[in-house]
Amino acid sequence: MKSRKSASRHGEKFRTPRASRALERGGTAQRESSARLGGVTLFATATPISNTTVLTILSNNLELLMSAAEFPIRTIVADETYLETPPDFVRDAIMTDPVLSPSNYHADIFDCDDYVQYLKTKLSLYAASNHLPAPLAVGYICTTNHAFTLCIGPNAQLFLINTQSDDHAITGDRETFRQFLSLRPDNRITCIYI
Repeated sequence: MKSRKSASRHGEKFRTPRASRALERGGTAQRESSARLGGVTLFATATPISNTTVLTILSNNLELLMSAAEFPIRTIVADETYLETPPDFVRDAIMTDPVLSPSNYHADIFDCDDYVQYLKTKLSLYAASNHLPAPLAVGYICTTNHAFTLCIGPNAQLFLINTQSDDHAITGDRETFRQFLSLRPDNRITCIYI
């Protein structure tokens, strides 16, 4: 990917970890975060969603950001079923992994596309080692200039996370996706993978 950009350029429209933690219940947020990453109770009663449903969610949220002809060519839904995954769980996985620290950024060697692929693999291994019934609904979206994590959260809501940034900005508002991804004629979506 071409550049290392911080999500802080997005302004206040996108939720940062600090803003999220302010919404959580007092001092229990850190303990809950560790418990969620360490156990499977979060996914114990989850019902897998089909790859057709996942493709529909992606299409409903992202197809308008590119030409209709490009969407099916640039989108890969690799598995049969997925588990809805809360964005805070994904963000916690990013923030607690030293490999994903912004200080590990090395242009063209370990940069934004590597961050999102590492996270996808890490969460797939989490699902496998905890014997979940399906992989987590976590993937990534690449643009010409940057790569972002995507996840399908509760109620089939799509979220985008700036994995490699300093503040790990997050949005679930599809009206802001174009701005969040900084899409323009010279920065288009090149790949969607889940």
